[in-house]
Amino acid sequence: MFGYVKVYQPELKMGEFEHYRGVYCALCRRLGKRYGLFAQWSLSYDFTFLALLRLALADGCAGFQKKRCPYNPFKKRTCCCDTQQLDAAADAAVLLTYHKLRDTIADGGFFKRLGARLLLPFAANDRRRCRKRHPDWDEAVAACMQKQADLERERVASVDAAAEPTAELLSFLFTLDVSEERQRRVLERLGYCMGRWIYLIDAADDLEKDRKSGNYNPFLLATDETDIAVLRERAGASLNGSLAECKAAYELLTIRRFDGILRNVLDFGMAAVWETVKKGEKNREQSV
Repeated sequence: MFGYVKVYQPELKMGEFEHYRGVYCALCRRLGKRYGLFAQWSLSYDFTFLALLRLALADGCAGFQKKRCPYNPFKKRTCCCDTQQLDAAADAAVLLTYHKLRDTIADGGFFKRLGARLLLPFAANDRRRCRKRHPDWDEAVAACMQKQADLERERVASVDAAAEPTAELLSFLFTLDVSEERQRRVLERLGYCMGRWIYLIDAADDLEKDRKSGNYNPFLLATDETDIAVLRERAGASLNGSLAECKAAYELLTIRRFDGILRNVLDFGMAAVWETVKKGEKNREQSV
């Protein structure tokens, strides 16, 4: 994932931000514990949202405590203690990181491809370790990513078709280990719409770059329009529709904790990211 699904801090209560940061830091720790230093590079706000959602739906939560961060050992930080839900998000992050590097090698610029080639052996090793734990997860993620690569190689002009594999991928990730049928159906829809939103906003974010490089972008192929601002405005209709469906699906879930944080992401954070992209300002993920 790409770091688009994040909180909007000005609208977040101080206690909620402390919990958000506590989950973010704990996910970083679990990535390091399970896979090593390199895996912590895959930490993102998107996977923090996945971890928060899993924690919000779980029957219980192990709570938070102060721990020292290896990267800032002189100050203790709040850290979530619930390893089960965090580990699932960490495993998903490892799988997606491997495939994201493969995608960069296929479509990135020279220096990005070079960097991805250098990092790929580390990511491949982490993927092998994850595959031993979850062979079915690895198979499902690989299938979705292969479908995405095939569509992009064929330069499919349909925006809906181009977004489908990422939507299916998020639908799968949001339902990991969920057995209750009604909740599973709702999470499938929430994941599908969020995956679609993530793919479309990434494409809208890359419009200028892709036009210059000739890389695949469905918004460029779907019309003869060349004005980037107009293309982004058109993308906004699809993005707003997908976000509205995310919110509708969320209302059907039984949220036990972190409701304020999750609603902040859906009501303010994702909209703020779109405003940044619409203005042509590159979205950049920053540590909390």
